[in-house]
Amino acid sequence: MVGLSVSFCVSDIARGAVDIQDVEKIKSGVVSPHWDNTIAKYRDLYWRKFPDEAERIIRQLLAEGKIEQPRTSVQDSYYDIAAGHWLVNGEQVKL
Repeated sequence: MVGLSVSFCVSDIARGAVDIQDVEKIKSGVVSPHWDNTIAKYRDLYWRKFPDEAERIIRQLLAEGKIEQPRTSVQDSYYDIAAGHWLVNGEQVKL
């Protein structure tokens, strides 16, 4: 699976809807030069039900090189996640 949103995809993993072993990578819509700041904000905003688990997950994904930031290399390159924030077999899906 390929994720298209750090906030939503990490939430899905933390709540058990997605197994982290099934995640190939996450193509982030956010541009974060300083992940510590982004993680602190997301803990309160998106991950308030499981902040410690979500932080552990994102730090693992970062350490494994599984977080990509396409907008840092291609201007305004990101996915519209209205149809879903996961790519499964090339199709966008919501969980």
